[in-house]
Amino acid sequence: MEIEKPLVKEPIAHGAAQNGAAPIWDAWFGEMDQSEFEIDFFERILYRQPNHVPALRALSEQLAKKRLYHRSLAVDARLVELRPDDWIVRYNLACALALHGHLERSLDQLTQAIQHGYRDFAHMEVDPDLEGVRQTAAYRALVEKLQIGLG
Repeated sequence: MEIEKPLVKEPIAHGAAQNGAAPIWDAWFGEMDQSEFEIDFFERILYRQPNHVPALRALSEQLAKKRLYHRSLAVDARLVELRPDDWIVRYNLACALALHGHLERSLDQLTQAIQHGYRDFAHMEVDPDLEGVRQTAAYRALVEKLQIGLG
């Protein structure tokens, strides 16, 4: 499966900026809920700075909250490209992959997250995003190999 690149939007100004003020964005005033506003906001930051890690992290979180898993998968994959040694981004990518049914790839990312320092094994055992992965023999073998006393 090819993971699409994160969607970033070109800002569309309503009218001209006056006296050096920032342009007014049509959709931001009354047409969006808070999480839609934040998604739009971070996408606009990423239009100008595609590798802005804090904006990518925040966008991923908002997309997941809105259950826009296909889009969050793309953002999480981009974060892993930018921060390959970061266990948090690896864990989040594992969750996104699991939600898409890519259990083998999810387990690979989960393993890499552990190799890079992930240690909240109790959360891993109850995280609903990883439900499918936990049902696999490969997950049980990983747990056994880690000797962390789960399942």
